[in-house]
Formats: sequence, structure tokens, C-alpha cells
Amino acid sequence: MSLRDVLLKPAYDSDEDDILSDFYIPMLSNSVSYRRLAGFFSSSALAVAARGISGLIKNGGTMKLVVGAKLRKADVEAIEKGMKNREQAIADMMIQDLDSIEAEFVRDHVRALAWMVANNKLEIKIAVPLDAHETAGDINEGIYHQKVGILSDGGNPPNSISFSGSVNESETGWLHSIEEFKVFRQWVDGEDTYVKSDIEKFEKYWNGLAKRAIVIDIPTAVRDKLIELAPESVDKLHLERHYRIGGEKRLWPHQAEAIRAWVKKGHKGIMAMATGTGKTLAALAASNLAPRSMITLILVPTDTILRQWVEKDIPSFDKSAEIICCSGDFKWRDLLPSRLAEIRRVGKNWSPSSRLYVVAMMKTASSEGFLLFWKGISEENIQVICDEVHHLGAPTYQRCTEIPSSRRLGLSATPERYWDPEGTLKTVEYIGPTIYEYSLKDAIRNGWLSHYQYFPHFAFLDRSEFDEFYRLTEEITKESSKLNQKTKKEPSQVETIELPASATFETSTRLERLCEERARIKKKAKDKIRIFREIMDSDSTRPLIVFCEDDEQLVGVRSILQDKALSFGIYTSKRTDTWQREKVLESFRNGEVEILLAIRCLDEGLDVPECRGCIIIASSSSTREFVQRRGRILRALKEKVAILNDIIVLPPKGLDTVETNVAETLVRQELERMLQLIDVADNWAEARNIVRLELKPYGMGGLANL
Repeated sequence: MSLRDVLLKPAYDSDEDDILSDFYIPMLSNSVSYRRLAGFFSSSALAVAARGISGLIKNGGTMKLVVGAKLRKADVEAIEKGMKNREQAIADMMIQDLDSIEAEFVRDHVRALAWMVANNKLEIKIAVPLDAHETAGDINEGIYHQKVGILSDGGNPPNSISFSGSVNESETGWLHSIEEFKVFRQWVDGEDTYVKSDIEKFEKYWNGLAKRAIVIDIPTAVRDKLIELAPESVDKLHLERHYRIGGEKRLWPHQAEAIRAWVKKGHKGIMAMATGTGKTLAALAASNLAPRSMITLILVPTDTILRQWVEKDIPSFDKSAEIICCSGDFKWRDLLPSRLAEIRRVGKNWSPSSRLYVVAMMKTASSEGFLLFWKGISEENIQVICDEVHHLGAPTYQRCTEIPSSRRLGLSATPERYWDPEGTLKTVEYIGPTIYEYSLKDAIRNGWLSHYQYFPHFAFLDRSEFDEFYRLTEEITKESSKLNQKTKKEPSQVETIELPASATFETSTRLERLCEERARIKKKAKDKIRIFREIMDSDSTRPLIVFCEDDEQLVGVRSILQDKALSFGIYTSKRTDTWQREKVLESFRNGEVEILLAIRCLDEGLDVPECRGCIIIASSSSTREFVQRRGRILRALKEKVAILNDIIVLPPKGLDTVETNVAETLVRQELERMLQLIDVADNWAEARNIVRLELKPYGMGGLANL
């Protein structure tokens, strides 16, 4: 635990910085001593003094607080006439303020300080300016208004920092005003003298040596009042539940926790957060911990995700942002080199008026020309955010890792590259390991995502489809055996899984092709259209997303919707331009169409409008694919429960003994997806029982318990 481990800016400005999450929380979480000159007394001033205090409390730290007493004119006159003594007047004023607390966040933070007082972790003294009690004039001319803080860690000797500036000790100053303060580090030459001066200033007031103020211990009546407010345990407090990141935005607690984990790991690592839990916002907030002299380079796998960052996410987060979009026909080839040349010339002292974001497709970022632009730029001027970070491990994108950067953050609901351990390792070597996980179960339990019910429906391969599945399985087994003999490894279970085209272990082009052909049989099973009609006859959930495999399957789906006179839009990356896709989404968003037919392009990263249900007609056993599809419907729905209909493919019944093994292969493939979707559903017991009964005729009912 050391303050030296926390990256500090020389100054903080609440117009740009979230001073709570960027400064107070990380600093107090690494401190064991906090000395504070906090301005004049009010309950909200105490709340400001308690900003980030939970970290200090967890460390068993102590605090010394000097707070001014801004006496009312009537109190001053009462003191001069001998009607009250000074301590009584101060006590009456402070107790009245404590009794009038209304704001919940003020109450919680005052109670945190009260707990520290009750547990001998906090000492409070009151500073009264001399001219405030020696004259009966305008007392506003004589108030104690020092605003200094000193933090020290548990080192031997301790490391200390001090901060001072215009932070106003009030609720308004905390949440709404534009405030700034400077920060000085005791271990840095040139800054140490300021820290020493601030410590001397604090000790002068604490020890009653000030020339223009009398400093007294907190009145007993006020101390007793605070102890009365103190909770039995700090666990009952709700400190730092939301964190400001600019404007009216707030970080959810898990987003702030993810950022703290990233900072703790040296600004390297992956946030593995479920779809819909705010990875993008957490990443932008994390990136803003860096000074403006750092370019934020955002790498994305698709044009759709790129446009979302450029047109929506960054502008809504940072209205003053400068954005260079590196894709397609954009003029980035002229803009980027000129900006980088400026940075190369100035280096760490580069100080732009706005933060610079460079958003690039991974395909573009891995090109020779793009990489050359970054030559000679210090890693201290670059931080990288990699969205859907699992793509970075693909051989075609690995050159992106040549870009120098001192801070790296990866985002994904499912960061591992399935069947590609080498690609996963490449990603981890560059970005860092997973440093924070927030599962779908966590998000649903905590109310950030909707609850959902899962309904499996069963389609069956016909005889010709199963015969082809059987033939391909035999071919896959033979090809896998050949590869295992060449590499002298134990036989793999490739014949029982769906091997993706990106697989790189013990594989070949022929094996990949065979696996793809076999998977396509399930995805395009003809009986799925019959089941889709049955679902549409019985389920009126709207709005609704339907996931299809290809145009051929789309024909059958569309004919059913047309028969029922239902309004629908088609969203596919291959047949429509960007503006057409956006128009379809907008129609879905505003209710002009109630059903969205998606072909392989709503699985990853896209921010889909609020939707109550989905039907998965075609899906692989890829965890990433069905996790992403489930995430499309789980945005918080104001206490409504989402509906997920999934069409499962089973073999035909009446198979002979030889065919049963291949049938089990197919069932296990489908179960891998099915059971993961069931696990978090509200109706998990009912859904699992449905699966068990459906598999019983095959003699496989027990597989539902896996």
C-alpha cells in the first residue's frame, strides 16, 4: 500500500475530472492518515471532507479535521453580552445544522465521520477567526476558509501528498460547481517544499498557534451528537454508491470497481463484463484518469462498433473530444499524421485543449502504413482500449500489438479465444490478464440487467439431414485422428464439438471445412421454420429480435411474418449499407416495426434498442455467440422479464445402435448452449425438466443434469 503507486495528475478540475473517482477514492484507499483543513462548518462540508473516506476506514486509518465555525451575527452579539460562551454558541450552531440534514448522501458521509469519532479514529477541532467574535460587525468578513488536505501512507518513512485549491466545502461545491485543486508529492523534488508548507500550516492550526484564529476542541455536546448519529458498523453505510464522470453521468458501483482494479494492476488488463453492463462507459471513465497528453487509441473489430464509438459513445461522454476515425473514406490519413507529428515534436509536454481519441478498425490498425505513423511516439503519450478484445489474438490483427502504449485496457464479455490458446496468450501478453469479472448472474442479481425466462423448442433433423451429419462426423473423426498421429498427441474430441473457422490447434483447412459443413446442417434444419411458426402463434412478446442464419432461411421466416401481417425490418451487414441498417434500427427503436430479423450481425458490440424478447433460430455452440445474443434483450426493462425462445435441433427418433453415438454428439453440442442459457433463467427448474423429458426417448435424459 503506497501513494507512490497511484498515478496523480498535477491538478484536478471538476469540469473535466471526476475528482471523487479519480482522486479521493484511490488516494484514500492507499492512505492511513488524513489531515484536513476543511473550511467553515456545515453538514455538507463534513460530507465533502468525508469524500472517499471508506478506503481510509478499511485501512484502519485515522483522520484529523480542523473545521471553521461561521458564527451567526446573533451568536456573536450573545457572546459579547455574556449571554453565551463561545463553546455553547458553536455547539448550538453545529447541532442545529446536524439536525437539519436532508440529503441522503450528506447523511451517509456525516455518519461515516461520526463512526470514526465514536471509534477514536477521528479528532475534530474548531477554528474561530478572531474578528468573528471580537466585533459585532459583518461577520462574513471574518471566516475560516482554509482548504488543504494531507494524505500519508503506511511506509517507513511514510509517503505524503498534499492538495489545496478552490474546492468549496458544500453540497453545491461537491456536485455542481466548477472546482480545481493542485496536488504535490513529497517524494518529488520541487514539490516537496509545498507538501512541507502544507503540513506546517495544518500543524499551526491544529496546535492553536495561528495568529488570527482561536482553535478549540470540538464541544462535548457536538461530539455526543455525532456519536448518536454513528452506525453500529460501517457496513451499514452506503458510501460512494455512484461516481460522477462529468455532467450528470454516474458510474455504477461495478463499473467503478472495475476501474479501481485496472488502476491497481498498473493500468493493464481486461474487464470481462457481461453484455449490457456498461463496459464502454467504464472504459471511457478509466481512460480519463490519464492526463490530456495521452492519446486514447480505441481498436474495434467491425465498422458498426466503430461508428457507435465515434458517433455516440465518445461524444455523449466527452462533448469537447477531438475524434479521428480511421476507417473507410474518412480523411484520417491526413489528420492523424499531422497530429502525431505535433506530439512527436513536443513529447510528454504536449498539452491539447481537448482530449484526442483515435478510433481504428483492427484491420486498419494492423496495416504497415498505420503502424508507421506511430513510430517515435512515446508510450507515455498513448493508451489503448481494445473493444471485443478476443479479436486481437487473431493472426491477422496481432500486429496491432506493435503500437507502443503505457496503458492498455481490453473489453469483452467472453475474452478467451475458443480453441485458440496461442491467440489468447498473445492478447494477454499485450493487454494483460483479466483483472475484473462481472457476470450476467451478478448483473441480474444486482438489478442492472433484466431477469429472463428461457423456453427451449425442439426441431428435428430429417433422415437425409441426419445421414449427412453422420457422414461428416465420420470424416471429422478420421481427419482428427490423422492430425493427432502426426503430432503424437492423445485423440481429441473434435468429433463432438463445433470447431470454429478460427481454430489453430491440431487442425487443418479440411478439418475446419468439415466442421463448418456439419454445423450448417443444424443451423439450417428445415424443421426450424415449422417451430418458428408455432412460436409466433403462441408468443405475443414485442418488440422482438429473430436471429437467422442466412438469406435462404430468411425466406421462410419472412413468409410467416407476412402471412400474419406483422411489421418487421431486416438487419444484415451484407445486403444493406450503413445508413440503411441505422434506418432499420431507428424504425425498430421508435416502434414502426415490431420485429427485427437479424442475420449474423447483432451478435457483438452493437447497442440495440430496448427489446423484450428474442427467438434464436440459428445458433452455434460458440459461447460467445449465444452470450452476445442473450445480451441483446437483457437491458434493464423496468421490472419486466425478458423472454428468450431458443430452437434446439435433435436427431430423428428410431435410430439404430450404431447411429446413437453420433446422435449423442449432436445432443451434446446443443446442450452446451442450452444449459448455460438455462442456468441464469428465472424458470431454470422448469426449463431443465422440459429438456430432460425431451431427451428421455433417446435414453439421454440424464444429460440434462450436466
